[in-house]
Amino acid sequence: MRIVLMLLATIAPAGFAFAWTTDWPMSRGNSSSSGSVVSQPLHDTLDVLWEYKIKGLGFDSGPIIADSTVFAADADGNVVALKLDSGVELWKKKFDTSFLASPSFSEGILYIGDTDGMLRALNAKTGEAIWEFNAKREIDAGANFYGDNVLVTSQSGSLFAVSKKDGKLQWEYETGDQLQCGPSLAGKLTFLGGCDQHLHIIDVESGKAAAEKISLEAPTGSTPSVSGSTVLVPTYKGQIWAFESPSNKLLWKFDDQSLASEFKNSVAIADGIVIANSGSRNVFALELATGNLIWKKSIKRRSDSSPVIAGNQIIIAGADGRVARFDLKTGSEFPVVELKGAFLGSPAVDNGKVVLASDRGDIFCLGAK
Repeated sequence: MRIVLMLLATIAPAGFAFAWTTDWPMSRGNSSSSGSVVSQPLHDTLDVLWEYKIKGLGFDSGPIIADSTVFAADADGNVVALKLDSGVELWKKKFDTSFLASPSFSEGILYIGDTDGMLRALNAKTGEAIWEFNAKREIDAGANFYGDNVLVTSQSGSLFAVSKKDGKLQWEYETGDQLQCGPSLAGKLTFLGGCDQHLHIIDVESGKAAAEKISLEAPTGSTPSVSGSTVLVPTYKGQIWAFESPSNKLLWKFDDQSLASEFKNSVAIADGIVIANSGSRNVFALELATGNLIWKKSIKRRSDSSPVIAGNQIIIAGADGRVARFDLKTGSEFPVVELKGAFLGSPAVDNGKVVLASDRGDIFCLGAK
């Protein structure tokens, strides 16, 4: 692949733009939940390329992108598949439930959990149901994958590993309190922060604890983010904890006493920089190695969605419909995109496009015209 890209770079005319295609198959982009894709540069100016609308309660979660298809699920029980390049509907299925979690995609199958605690496997080409698994209580976060298993949490306080093939339970790990975050992977370890104010480290091959749980001093509903051997966990106390894996040593703790609100979102990580946005309408850039502040910016309204990094741009989708963007290293601002509604879930990025789903039932695709 590298040789092919080198040859293309040699023969391509000046000004030629390559169509980098990197799927965004789960809510935080990848199994480590880093919320970033460095090979996806965005144009400085983004326009609305297409818009798709579903009437009803709207979207509480963000879309995903796989195989040039956008997948999203709303609070009315609709699951839709749209063409990324045009927004044309490929299929739509209605279920007698509500979805707060984003779908996840693996090997042609869509996996999505609902507020009744049911995890469904759907054929990604048709939307037809393949199997169901009962996770006991509401599922708030997207699934992850390890080997032949799907990993999913629920408010029962458990992490479940079920077979991709037939949805049969392989193992269950109980935390003892509610889980609103999803599992993030580093090798064969997964990390969970929950309402019990602890970080759990689980071996996903055995389903057993790989280490003693670690106190976080406060609850968290944020899915941990992993970069290399560093695990980052924001909490409702306004802190971000950074641990080294697999030693579980505390590397640093970001704690800004001036914060008016807690961190409710996951962080994004790229190029040695951690991006976080708080309920106090601030965006922070921290050094991954030390936790030291690089820059801090403000946005007009709070953002309830987690930040995303695409190339050198940070994308912050706000509760006022504004999509703010900042340069990763300097914090300088790109033109804001003004849309309607509030964005509760993370954007998805693929092929130079940004896709967002609002609480009004709109799915927007942004890119360069």
